[in-house]
Amino acid sequence: MEEILFISAYPTPQQRNEGFIQRVKEIDKLFEEHPRTYLDIRFYSSFKKKVTKKGNLTIIQLHLIFHFFTIIKFLRKSKKIFIHSVYSGFRIFPHIFFVDTKKKKICFELHGTFQEELEYKGEKLNSKLFGWFEKQLIKHSQIIVCVSKPFEDYFLSKYPFLLSLKRFIIPVCTSTVLDTFNTKNTSRVIEKFEITPNDVIFVYSGSTEVWQKIDLMFDTINSLLNQNNNYKFFLLTGNIEQMIGIAKSKNLFPNARIYILSLKPEELGNYYELAHYGFVLRDDHILNRVSSPTKFLEYLFFGITPILKSTKIGDFTSYDIEYIKLDELPKEFIPKKSEKNKQIALQILKNYKEELQRLKYEFLSD
Repeated sequence: MEEILFISAYPTPQQRNEGFIQRVKEIDKLFEEHPRTYLDIRFYSSFKKKVTKKGNLTIIQLHLIFHFFTIIKFLRKSKKIFIHSVYSGFRIFPHIFFVDTKKKKICFELHGTFQEELEYKGEKLNSKLFGWFEKQLIKHSQIIVCVSKPFEDYFLSKYPFLLSLKRFIIPVCTSTVLDTFNTKNTSRVIEKFEITPNDVIFVYSGSTEVWQKIDLMFDTINSLLNQNNNYKFFLLTGNIEQMIGIAKSKNLFPNARIYILSLKPEELGNYYELAHYGFVLRDDHILNRVSSPTKFLEYLFFGITPILKSTKIGDFTSYDIEYIKLDELPKEFIPKKSEKNKQIALQILKNYKEELQRLKYEFLSD
């Protein structure tokens, strides 16, 4: 079998809560029967080349400058190259200009609007720089992976020459959460937090990045706490200290009905299984209009009804899902799952798996 070169760090157990790394792992599973090499190119470490082999997997940690010609050598000898995001891809500059990419099959997964994300954070210079990296990577690729239809439409308007490239729409999904959680552990969660059939469970799963509107979420929680003593809130994040800090600034921590937890991916399903409503509070901004939040699909899969600030989040509302708008909250929430959302999630997952196989066939074909 022909070897595949991936431009990305390889997922480690310490990183498995990160959405991007989960995506890398999902793609890796798609090609796990093939010999594959990951070039993990770094700036502040790996001054000495480090090679790790695990069966047909090779992980090579290199320094961007010290191993300049080694990186070029790998790019030149590889016929199949898979680039995971602009954040990984910019690490093969200027090396890629020393390679005849027309003789190769290069797949570039955009993953997100990295340029626009930096601009949103106020990093204007970095935004322009990574916009240039993004455009160059697209020009050197034959296959582009987008995470939603609005994402594809946005990039077609941004780079009209994308029309000539093969494009695939594959939402962000992680089978670790959907397929591997142990349902028996749900009873332990019920017992630990003394959850009753009358309790209404709200959940948030994600980071504390500015676009997640965590302050607004806590303001909403504060108003809901006064409505009903049976409302309980589970905030699941890898950013425990930041989340607790924001909660304290709102005088909402500690609180007997607010639980801030950091979980392994395989543990999330037990909390989702109990939850009825989930927060996805995003502004109507290009970052969100083209996105594919991992938690959104997870919410739907477990019959959770999303609470939305804006309905313009990727493809999801185009599926006619059940949701509640933040400015139209009911006077009282009931402990009810959405069977409709479960069925829609299953259809999305079916499409996801079929599109993955189409991508695999196209990438491996000559």
